[in-house]
Amino acid sequence: MLVSCKTKVNSNISLIFVMFFLSIALSLVKLHAAESVKQEVADVNIETDLDSIFLNNSEIKIGDKPTIIVFGKDDCYHCNILATSLIGNSTIQGYIELNFLPYYINISDKKKHSIPYLSLNGLLSADMARLYKVTSVPLMVFVSSDGNEIMRVSGFPGEKRIIHILEFVYNDVWKNFNTQKERVNGFLEYEKELSKDSK
Repeated sequence: MLVSCKTKVNSNISLIFVMFFLSIALSLVKLHAAESVKQEVADVNIETDLDSIFLNNSEIKIGDKPTIIVFGKDDCYHCNILATSLIGNSTIQGYIELNFLPYYINISDKKKHSIPYLSLNGLLSADMARLYKVTSVPLMVFVSSDGNEIMRVSGFPGEKRIIHILEFVYNDVWKNFNTQKERVNGFLEYEKELSKDSK
């Protein structure tokens, strides 16, 4: 009986050690994965590289291409992730450069902006955020070539979805829907069809 109790105690201690070492190994794997993500983000210097894709935001223009206005602010993790994806992903960057007029507004800045198509001048970045009813960042606002808002996307949707959104807007699929709410639902259907086609 005593031997049996010692055996159970020893097996329980062994099990505790195994569980302890497994939890350490799992923590190391998570730490390594987190460092990989941080390393990816660190490859792009957002402060200096924003100019590689975004136009000078002192004047927000519309033209023969749709306009994207991306709102972000200092010390916003998801703003940095979105900006890094727009800058660092060559597919996204190339698509935007060819097919859109892109502007980045850092609402923490005290820059002045003019919006000729709305006949507005001297707006501070915070005023721009109020004008476009920005309640959270990051936010992408898509504007048509006639100055009407197409749709808006808040948060970081992921790089694959960003590409689908850009295609949805540039290829005028959004024109099949009357309101922004309908366009968002239309986009979700569009994306569902894309995933069916890729199978």
